[in-house]
Amino acid sequence: MVVPGDGGTVRHAARMLADIATGLARDGATAEDVCWRHFDGVPHELATVLAPHLHPPDRSSGVRVVRGLLAELGDPGPTPRQWGEPRSEGARALDIAILLTGSVLGRVFGWEGQQDGHLVHDILPSRGFEDSQVGASSLTSLAWHTEDSFHPGRAALLLLACVRDQDGIGSRLASIRTAGLSAQQLALLRRREVQILPDDSYPPLPDGSSRPQLVATVWDADDGICLRYDPSYSRIPDAGPEFRAAYAALGAALDRCGHTVPIGRGDILVIDNDVAVHGRSAFTPRYDGTDRWLKRVLIGLPRDRPAYECSETGCGQRQVESFLVRETP
Repeated sequence: MVVPGDGGTVRHAARMLADIATGLARDGATAEDVCWRHFDGVPHELATVLAPHLHPPDRSSGVRVVRGLLAELGDPGPTPRQWGEPRSEGARALDIAILLTGSVLGRVFGWEGQQDGHLVHDILPSRGFEDSQVGASSLTSLAWHTEDSFHPGRAALLLLACVRDQDGIGSRLASIRTAGLSAQQLALLRRREVQILPDDSYPPLPDGSSRPQLVATVWDADDGICLRYDPSYSRIPDAGPEFRAAYAALGAALDRCGHTVPIGRGDILVIDNDVAVHGRSAFTPRYDGTDRWLKRVLIGLPRDRPAYECSETGCGQRQVESFLVRETP
């Protein structure tokens, strides 16, 4: 679903968001400290004007696009060469705006082992990662995956904000609910046959670490089937040929129903991480400050998932909380 950004209400929300975030950044705030240095929650007036544009995605498609909500923010500067470079005032304002936006949807969090525990992540091409299966890749397609599928505390929603995409690369999306798998294939994929490891954006697991638990690829929520999938970082140690065939059929089905969602500067893509998987087409980076640049925020919601996930360790990764919530009037 696409929410157009040409209405006066969106412009009003975008201007208020930009004014607040720019003022905080001018005072030296960052996304990591805004929740304890400046206020305890998203200001009520701001939350009120943002909320109509920030509903969770439809649970069939698993995706929602909000056009232009970040368009009133200033230029954050050229695309960095890698995440972690010093942030300009404009880039800090953008991070704060994205944190505030995500906090209207739910509980924003990060991971201790990813991008130094930052709450807002930079997704951009970096030298040395061109052919990797991580967000910093470029020359290879980024395969379908559930964000942080290795962890029982993975995000319910994923927010991707477009800073720059002058080449029109967009993001690839596919929903398990439109994949058209047979009842027999789904029954096989409900079996706990897959081990999922953290991707290469996380530190390597220590020697002697216990193997991840076996998990199901498909599981059932009250309103339909859901997916936990990252074949690039998965092992299937003991499954028979029927399961492996169903797993391969899932990948082919996602390819068939997948589509590219174009997003431009100031647009926000909200993905239901239990329903839709995402990826990206390959592209040639320039490393000249004009490459594709997205910002990512992870959002938790009080959702039911399979009971066995409560006993998973998540490969030792712990969440970093923002503690920023919507203020009540």
